[in-house]
Amino acid sequence: LQMALAIFDLDDLPAQTAGWGPAPLSGDDKVTFQQFNKADRIGRVADWLGVDRFFRRGERYNERMYGSAANAGTNFDYVHEMDENNFRLVDSSRPAQRPIQRNFRARQMQFRKLLQKEQERKEQQQYGTNQKMKRSIVKEQQRAFKQWQRRGGGARASGPRPGGRFGNDRPKDRPVSVQVRPEWKVLEEMDFPRLLKLSLPGIAPGEDIGDHQYGTLHFYDKACDRVSVKNTAPLQRCGGAFYNVTTTEDPIISEMARGGIGRVFATDTILAAIMTAPRSVYSWDIVADRVGDMLFLSKRDTGGISNPVDALTVSETSIDPPAFDVASMNNAKDLATEALYINQNFRRQVLKRDGDTFKMKHPEVPFEEEDGADLPETAYKYRKFVIGQSDGKPLEVVCRTEHDGVILGNNGDVQTLTIKAFNEWDSSQSGGVDWRGKLDTQKGAVLATEMKNNSCKLAKWTVQALLAGSDAMKLGYVSRVSPRNSAQHVILGTQQLKPIEFAQNISLNLDNCWAILRCIVDSLLRQPSGKYLILKDPHANLVRLYSLPDGTFESDVSSSEDDKEEEDQ
Repeated sequence: LQMALAIFDLDDLPAQTAGWGPAPLSGDDKVTFQQFNKADRIGRVADWLGVDRFFRRGERYNERMYGSAANAGTNFDYVHEMDENNFRLVDSSRPAQRPIQRNFRARQMQFRKLLQKEQERKEQQQYGTNQKMKRSIVKEQQRAFKQWQRRGGGARASGPRPGGRFGNDRPKDRPVSVQVRPEWKVLEEMDFPRLLKLSLPGIAPGEDIGDHQYGTLHFYDKACDRVSVKNTAPLQRCGGAFYNVTTTEDPIISEMARGGIGRVFATDTILAAIMTAPRSVYSWDIVADRVGDMLFLSKRDTGGISNPVDALTVSETSIDPPAFDVASMNNAKDLATEALYINQNFRRQVLKRDGDTFKMKHPEVPFEEEDGADLPETAYKYRKFVIGQSDGKPLEVVCRTEHDGVILGNNGDVQTLTIKAFNEWDSSQSGGVDWRGKLDTQKGAVLATEMKNNSCKLAKWTVQALLAGSDAMKLGYVSRVSPRNSAQHVILGTQQLKPIEFAQNISLNLDNCWAILRCIVDSLLRQPSGKYLILKDPHANLVRLYSLPDGTFESDVSSSEDDKEEEDQ
């Protein structure tokens, strides 16, 4: 048998004529092949790991065996083709749901919920401000409670409750300046709301009467303006004479009345008390004498005791004024005496008493009692004001005014001064601010507090400066060395103001002040000749006009003088 042998044909291998190795492939059947050089050491047939070689732990790369890692090819690396057609964005958001239709009732409930949430948001936004307000209210209540305790509020288990708006000094506890007697007849009552509605514009500034200017003045020491809280100056005891002569005892006023100059006569202190009456809280009184067609306004003779018209009240218009009848050095009477002592010494200490002087037309005052006595160091000027017509004639008011010192102006001219002083006794009880912490940085805040607590006293000082025609006011800030020591004081600072500008700052309406004076003067001029009394009611905002019998107050003065003589014997 003849067997057929299988045919084994070899494919034709193309010859490589360009170099060593197989010839390049042609067609679609291409196989990935990594090119190598003749000098390369080949350790693996195919390098599937590429450049990042895989080694077992602790095994080092054998470059001699496997060749350099830099010669590793990238033919077998994965290549990602950036084809936008093969790229698809996956959306992970929730599909929008179609709102469910609700009826009108459901929509109304939803709207109410939104309003409630908005209201809650606003309340939370204001929560911080409300908390601050609550904390400030709590602090104020705690401070008021401590003041109540210091005044003895916790010491009594029974009896009338202290504190309140007026503290221990309730309106019923304010003493009357003079005890009203049954035989005194009430002629008229003038309440403050009606007086505040009056206005008398067009009153010209006063004019000096002839050469009736008396006294000698010292120049202001400008070194006092450098006094501050950090550079204080102790308040010194300055000697000198202080004359406080009332209207009917003034020889110059008596001379003018006999000469027919003026129709109404008074001092600047008395006129200031009347013109600022609506600001007063405490009781005061003024005696009016009708002699012919003239009117004399004078202080009641108290037999050596300070008259309420002259008293320098302390914290009179504050919310919690000091009490009168308490066994403490901070009662109203002792504080007024302390304020008088401070003002008398301050207005002398700030002057150059050993330097040059400014003499008025008459260097000596007209009511010096004896030769060689201490000079008053205060100038007195008699001035005249016309406040309208009465009975077809000008109604002239003659007033004795005062100047406390002089100062050189910017142009070298001499300017007159009215010098006054505030006194700090205890800021924790007076409802004020601590001067030592605020005066240097916030002097305006300290002055604003004094305007509130001593509104009446400030208005009186301003009116006195305007009546005298002073060019400036010097205000001092005097405080106790210790709140428990009312005998030693220090000066913490000074301030200079113009009277007319300061009157606007404290809302002092001069047209209303002149109208109040004219109203009271007209009421007195309608009365027949005799003695009358103007009394501020301690419990109500009004003044009363009383008709007094002849000889009233004269017996009181004589009896008080007799008692003094008996005590001396």
